[in-house]
Amino acid sequence: MYHDSNVIGQTVSRLRYERHWSQDDLVARLQIMGCGITRSVLANIETRRSVATDKQIVFLAQVFGVDVGRLFPPGPARSNGTPVGVCTQAATRRRSE
Repeated sequence: MYHDSNVIGQTVSRLRYERHWSQDDLVARLQIMGCGITRSVLANIETRRSVATDKQIVFLAQVFGVDVGRLFPPGPARSNGTPVGVCTQAATRRRSE
């Protein structure tokens, strides 16, 4: 089962791949930082079988050296050219349902 609310899995996998880290490498780095994550949890996040917690998202951004927002895919642009965030898109969908 895939979680539509997991929007960071592909980015986490890509950032890990760009650094030539295995899942075990990334988990070891996260655990050193104090994030109690296992390889199976990371694998489930990357494959969208589970959703990362807020704490895990913060640790992932820190270990990759990126802003938290970089983990999330860009949304569509508004008519004035400014991006619509993922949270805005989700809220808009809920209101229209």
